[in-house]
Amino acid sequence: MTKKKPTHDASGRVGVNELAEAADRLFLSMRRARGNPAATGGLSLAQLSLLDPLLEAEALPVSELAAAAGVSAPNATRMIQQLEAKGFVVRERSAADERKVLVYLTDTGAQLLERLRANRRATQAQALATFTAEERVQLARQLQRLADIIDGSVPGGGTSGT
Repeated sequence: MTKKKPTHDASGRVGVNELAEAADRLFLSMRRARGNPAATGGLSLAQLSLLDPLLEAEALPVSELAAAAGVSAPNATRMIQQLEAKGFVVRERSAADERKVLVYLTDTGAQLLERLRANRRATQAQALATFTAEERVQLARQLQRLADIIDGSVPGGGTSGT
């Protein structure tokens, strides 16, 4: 693969277009890899985004799961109903505040998420092994920085520490 000479964008900044294209390509590659039915256990990426925070918490309200997944509360409720029908979660009214519905991950749901996460980490480890240890450290820092910048520029953007 030959290196292309960096070009200037409309503002005269060098390499911005190449970096934007590389980021777009990375995003699409990751989305394809994560969207592969074998990688998702047959769940949509949105459903996985809803479930993922439940690995770290005993139970969460629908509103928090919706915010974490970047979907509206009504969409989250619909997806949670589908996940409940598949046996991955259960919903219960909060004893402290009956207006809130708490979502709990079932053992089946937790096992699925743990297996998917382990498979994803193994695939990532294999791919990232092509970088030196120093390159991996630098790449991790730069990706975290980019995520922080993107999160900061998007209204309602989350934090990248997760």
